[in-house]
Order: sequence, then structure tokens, then C-alpha cells
Amino acid sequence: MAEHPSRTCDVLELARNGRVIEGTLPVSELPRLASSVAQPSGTLGYRIVGRLDDHGRAGALLRLTGDLALVCQRCGAPLPFHLEREAAFRFVASEEELNAMPLDDDEEAEAIVGGHSTDLAAWLEDEAILSLPLVPRHDDCQPIATEAREESIAPARPN
Repeated sequence: MAEHPSRTCDVLELARNGRVIEGTLPVSELPRLASSVAQPSGTLGYRIVGRLDDHGRAGALLRLTGDLALVCQRCGAPLPFHLEREAAFRFVASEEELNAMPLDDDEEAEAIVGGHSTDLAAWLEDEAILSLPLVPRHDDCQPIATEAREESIAPARPN
């Protein structure tokens, strides 16, 4: 049975009981994501399925979707971006435990700090930001040509 979350959630209980949380969050209510997009309109849809992994550790499967408005860094025109992310997570108790984990961990689930009052909106916002392209651009546009740029490429004068 799916539930709509409050701002915080006990992700350990969510995992133990295999609960499902789903809903939408307005991009305008996620300040870090809103500052990373051209227009803070639209919503992020999410579905979080709690689970225990093969070793009995608490975790979740996350599906995040949304249509965001970005700006092409090549031509400066609007760039619609369809965000779709699916990822597995394992919850650890503290930052210290997270930092002590080996960097070459081959696990399929990403470890994050989770507990009895995990801020779901902050977690979803982090995952959305990490899903954005580093340099948003159209596949088939031309760079902006400015007069100043063309003048700076003037032919060299003889000595």
C-alpha cells in the first residue's frame, strides 16, 4: 500500500516493513534544485520501496521522474529535460559509518545516512540534482556567435 509522506520518515521502519511511499513534490519547494533550473515549475514524481538486502541491511529502491526546464549552455535557448532515475540505496546510521566505508565498494546499492527522521525532500532533491547534466545542451544546436567574439578573431597585423 502506497503512502504520501510527511517531510520526514523513519526509513529504517520503511525498509523493515517493505512499505511504499509515493507522491510528487513541486520543484518550487526544493530551493537548491529550483536554483539549478531555468524555471522552478513542474513537479518531481517519486516512488520509494523499502526493503532489506540479502544481508538484512535496511535500504530502499527509488524511482524519480520529472520534466525540468534547463538552459542550453551552447546556444542559450530553453532545453526541456526529462529526469528519470532509478537507484538502490542502503541506509547507514551516521556520517562516520558512511565515511569509513571503502571507496571501491562493489555493492549495487549506494550508501546514504538514514534513520528515524530522514528528510525525504532533501534526499529526493539531492538525487534530482545529481541527475542533472553537468553541461546541458541540445544535440543539434550551434554556439552563440557574438560580434565581440568575431572581432576578437581579427586577422593578425604584420610586425
